[in-house]
Amino acid sequence: MQPLIKLLLLTILLGLLPSGSIAQKSQHTTRSAATATEQRTAPVDDAALGRAFANQTSDIQVKGRGKVISLLPDDVSGSRHQRFIVRLASGQTLLISHNIDIAPRVAGLKVGDTVRFYGEYVWNAKGGIIHWTHHDPQGRHVTGWVIHKGKTYK
Repeated sequence: MQPLIKLLLLTILLGLLPSGSIAQKSQHTTRSAATATEQRTAPVDDAALGRAFANQTSDIQVKGRGKVISLLPDDVSGSRHQRFIVRLASGQTLLISHNIDIAPRVAGLKVGDTVRFYGEYVWNAKGGIIHWTHHDPQGRHVTGWVIHKGKTYK
């Protein structure tokens, strides 16, 4: 390996480059991609969603898996959202509100399909709502997603 490349790699590893440098941005992108992969493949724990519902907690990032039990019409007031209800293995139901002005529509979704999701939970008496299942164009919010039949929508 060339000495300049070795020095650059060592500098990146030690975090010595100034903030905003190309190398640091590349390192951040790689770390973000690895984190996203870990989030999609990590085991699902319905207990966190159950606790959020029981404690009436909102605005927390959660991941889960559920069976689609109802397809609802798109919400077209303001940003358009694809909406569907899933039932978790625990029996809890959730409304998934997936912004289709930012992310692609979950294609071919049918009642009975299983989806995985990562987004922000908002409590309601019916079980809760999951939103932010997409990327944030301004980069201020964690990227969420919906996985259906092996395809990730974000």
